[in-house]
Amino acid sequence: PRGLDALSPPIPYLSKFLHCLDDECHPLTNPQGYISLCVAENKLVLDLLARRFTSTAANGFSDPSVYTYNNFLGIPVAREAVAYFFARRFLFPFRPTLTPDEALRHVQPRHVALSSGCVALLNSLFFLLGAEGECCLIPKPYYAAFEVDLGLVAGIEVFGVSQAHPVRGPTVEEWQAAYDAARRKGYRPKFVLLTNPNNPLGIVYSPTVLQETVDWARARDMHTVVDEIYALTTQQPAEFHSIARVLNNELRDDVHLLWALSKDFGASGMRVGLMYTQNELLLEGMGTMNTTSCVSGPIQYLVAELLTDDVFVNDFLRESQERLHRSYMICTRKLEEMVLPFVPARAGMFVYVDFSGLLPSKSFEYEEKLVNLMFQYARIVLTPGESQRDDSPGMFRIC
Repeated sequence: PRGLDALSPPIPYLSKFLHCLDDECHPLTNPQGYISLCVAENKLVLDLLARRFTSTAANGFSDPSVYTYNNFLGIPVAREAVAYFFARRFLFPFRPTLTPDEALRHVQPRHVALSSGCVALLNSLFFLLGAEGECCLIPKPYYAAFEVDLGLVAGIEVFGVSQAHPVRGPTVEEWQAAYDAARRKGYRPKFVLLTNPNNPLGIVYSPTVLQETVDWARARDMHTVVDEIYALTTQQPAEFHSIARVLNNELRDDVHLLWALSKDFGASGMRVGLMYTQNELLLEGMGTMNTTSCVSGPIQYLVAELLTDDVFVNDFLRESQERLHRSYMICTRKLEEMVLPFVPARAGMFVYVDFSGLLPSKSFEYEEKLVNLMFQYARIVLTPGESQRDDSPGMFRIC
């Protein structure tokens, strides 16, 4: 039965993470507990978010529309707020005086959708646009759960793209090499997927890499999906260029932008993912798919208030950036003391570290042994490179 496929965990290290939750370390009450450093969550800002929502929670239940059936892509006030947010923060990040009317002329509410997290959006998007035997090209290393997000329901295979210089990003030649290799193995490449800023590397792709990728994909009638879930969690905001901005808002029918509250706002438990696409046929199908994964009315209303409150968002992101930077500096100073090389992060809430010097030989077998030693004796869980399809053994992500 199809259900057997769902018995495989979405991430290989899930059991260790769940063990951490059951026996969590606390410096006073449980110092021998486990520490989870394998999940990208910004817990440094939860106090700010909690104060915000406890002060506005009643508003989410005051409008009668939140209690009734509505458009499954989102209630009107939420879709307008999302459209404004995409225009203000992604398309025109340096135009603080952008008015709501101006914003909605550029990003139309009918071109956005809300769903219960980016996983739900990826699942629906690839199910609607893909078919059995098709694959998606993703630069390695990549987020560990993409293979389940794209494959469990949609049946799309993930094919990793090897890179000579992952920090720079994939070249046209590397895309083509992966495309040819996938076809030799019997797959039909239909999609490319970029995470920008990148997880797990913490780097930000240049406009050139983004433009070259879209041009290459368009020449082969492929769709480009850009997951920008870490877009507002950068060391220097000026470094990040949204795909909407790079393409001058000409996404057409084949480029799709995803974002969620999970990372930049530290609200993974709220289950709110957002999509911007100009493919109206895709959105029509998404409306049907979303009957099983739409966001509840009260949450949509609260999110709409949040995304249009520029004063709060500006202050929140500024404080988040400062707290993350302090945490990053503490982590990287310790890594330097331990002489562990790492990829300097320009975004995200993680550091990609090279532990290969601790391996007796550079192999994934020894990487797995190090994973188990860390868990058994140090009682910590990191994200191992093999689960992120890294070509080089010994790489770990610290969140």
